[in-house]
Parts: sequence; C-alpha cells; structure tokens
Amino acid sequence: MSPLLAGFEHWVAPVPEEYEDGMPVYEILGTDAQIVQFPIRPNRQIHCFAGGMAYMSDGITMEARLGGLGRTFGRLAGGGSIFEVIYTNTSGREGYIAMTPDYPGVIVPIDLRISQRIIALRDSYLCGTNGGFGGDGDPFPTISAGFNPAQSVGAFFCSGFDFIVQTIENGRWAFLMAMGTVVKKTLLPGESILVDGDSLLCFEPTITVDIRRVGNFAAMCCGGEGLFNTELTGPGTIWMQSLSIDKVKSPVGVTLIVLIPHCILLTLIFFVTYLP
Repeated sequence: MSPLLAGFEHWVAPVPEEYEDGMPVYEILGTDAQIVQFPIRPNRQIHCFAGGMAYMSDGITMEARLGGLGRTFGRLAGGGSIFEVIYTNTSGREGYIAMTPDYPGVIVPIDLRISQRIIALRDSYLCGTNGGFGGDGDPFPTISAGFNPAQSVGAFFCSGFDFIVQTIENGRWAFLMAMGTVVKKTLLPGESILVDGDSLLCFEPTITVDIRRVGNFAAMCCGGEGLFNTELTGPGTIWMQSLSIDKVKSPVGVTLIVLIPHCILLTLIFFVTYLP
C-alpha cells in the first residue's frame, strides 16, 4: 500500500466474538440491506429503539423504558425514540432476535471497549449489547444528544454536520446504520482530512472539527461542494459512508419542491377549464 493511502481501511464487518462454546455474539446477514442477528442465551438482553426488531424466537419478552426525563429528552434530541426497548430471553432455552435498519443499508458494529465514546449522525444508532454480551445488570449503550463539536462558530454552522449529534458511550457493542460503502480512517496526531459533511457516519471525540474554504469564487459557486469542506484533525478514528440518508433525501426534496407548484397549477387549470 502506498504511503498516501496509509491509514485507510475498506470497512468490512469484523469477525464477531464468541461465547465459550463457539456461538457468535452476533451475526450480520446480507449485503446491501442487512440484518444483525443475535443468539440470545437465557436471561440475556438486547437494547434498541422502538421499531428496530425484525423477528425473534418464542420466549423473548419486550420491555419499554423511559429511563428518566433527562435521558429521554437526550435520546429524542439525539435522534432516538421516546422509549428504549429491552428484549430479554425468559424462555430458559436458547433464543434469537434480529434487528434491521429503517432504510436499505449496512450495519456497522462499533466496539465501545476500544472507542469508549463516539459522535455519530442523528438517527444512526440501531441497537447494542452490554458489557456481558447481554447479561442482566451491565449497562447498555447510553444514547444522548450533543452539540456539533466544531472548533469555531463558522464550523458549527457550515461544517455540513448536524447542529445536534448523537453521542454513544458505555455498553459493549453499538450497531449503527449506514448506507453504501463504509471506509474507516485512523488519523495520526495533527493529521487532517477534508470530507463532505454528508459522508460522515461517526468519529471518536478526540477528533477536532473545523472548516476550510473549497477554493476560489468559481469553485465555491460552481464546484457543487458548497462553500466549505469539513476538516477533521486527529488523533482518532473516523467512519465515512458513500451514500448517506441525507444524500438520498436531498434530490427527493428538490423534486417535490419543483413538482408541487406544477401540480397545483395543473389542478387550477383543470377546474377553470372543465368545471362550469
């Protein structure tokens, strides 16, 4: 690998940890619209937000929790649901449960034992396990809201990253929703990378966020990248995605803005022309 590409990694799902008897802690199934499936031992638990479950075995019970007023508002601001949901295997035998994203995409497991805390796009958290791989009593991932960790006022408003971000900490594994190809990059101290704000998935809190002008006046007006690029400086690890949900929504929104006035105009013409 050339020195220019050092530190980049085409992200693929890591080989999951295993229980003592060789059973994997989780399995990621599929390619572009993935499912994460958890074998659940008796009394083991899985944490997610409302609506994340795809299927589960008989004997898995669901409990919805508020988790306190402050935590609830933090979850909502960070893109979560009002309730957090805990699934527990109460059957006394082996069970399973599967989670799926809200949109076609890939599932990115983050080892919180290594990263400890990450800053992610709002709505990116899917589910998680606690330190005991789902054992009762250990903390699950804590999802809360935080402000864009920009280093300047200009970066706060123009970095392309949301004003409110999702912070994830505690627990053992956090599973995030992404789209397209995921690339992982580890930045050395003082090393910087320029990215499009819509291409970010998450990064470690040791990363500093700033902006840099894209170029001259012509580049800013006609380059298609806006006025500024997001500048991330290490040390720390970042995860990038080739097709974020915001990129998918953007052309849809533009299309609706264009079509709605035309539809209204055509409707008025129809009523004026064909109705007495």
